[in-house]
Amino acid sequence: MTWAAGHKLQDSKYIIEKELGEGGFGITYRARDNNGRYVVIKTLNDNLQIRPDFAKF
Repeated sequence: MTWAAGHKLQDSKYIIEKELGEGGFGITYRARDNNGRYVVIKTLNDNLQIRPDFAKF
């Protein structure tokens, strides 16, 4: 799942600003927390999450 700018996470604690990059394991985003600080959020990509051996990652 790719998140678009403006997507809110954890009851609006974080708001996605933009995608920074995508690699073999995940997608990295720049976000802002509810205090206005920039944070980086990395998620596992969809292909990795559906693998039967996902738990080892």
